[in-house]
Amino acid sequence: MAQGGIPCLCCFATEPPQQANTKNKQNAVVYARFLDFQTFPNTFDLALGNACCKDPCCCCIGTCGTVYCGLSSCWARKSVLEAVASGIPDFICCQGYVGKCACINPPDCLPGSPVGLCLEGCCCPVMSISIARMHLMDKQSIRPDPMDYQIIQCSNFLQLLSCICNILALFVQELREAAAILECIADIFTLSVAGCMTVQINTQVKKIKDGGPNVVFASPV
Repeated sequence: MAQGGIPCLCCFATEPPQQANTKNKQNAVVYARFLDFQTFPNTFDLALGNACCKDPCCCCIGTCGTVYCGLSSCWARKSVLEAVASGIPDFICCQGYVGKCACINPPDCLPGSPVGLCLEGCCCPVMSISIARMHLMDKQSIRPDPMDYQIIQCSNFLQLLSCICNILALFVQELREAAAILECIADIFTLSVAGCMTVQINTQVKKIKDGGPNVVFASPV
């Protein structure tokens, strides 16, 4: 997924927003934590944009595993927990990166349980693999590559556009076919990003387990 092959990425910023706009105090703390990632001194060994070309087999397996019962997400969460923490006993639903939603508080959902990990991976596979990536970044002080921001923004934009189109299609029958096509494109792109995240996580976890330097040191942007 090199940038040259996806010209539309130039429409998205290479940097995160400078501040989080939310009235929810708990979410504001979480979002501010995300923004701090850009100040981390280290970088991934492999950027998302290069992941597919670097290890196409792992990328395909990661994509398919995300589609089928969230197997890739469960693997990613478990591998990262074992690499940077004490394994499944340190599992928390969403690992503290998602705030309370209505009456549901993720940290209270089966903490330290393999059942909780599997439920998270199976029910929210794409989000779960993103959580694994963020947890790895947090613990290893890794900032994302500028193209990572563009790829993730593009994926989110396509999903939002698909959602809006599907809502409009409920009232305008002529839009139903277009909505179905757009939904398919958005899902394919998002799942391909999940596959690239699988490669990125696998590469970094292998480096940690091999006993080499955990991260590549670089100057902050």
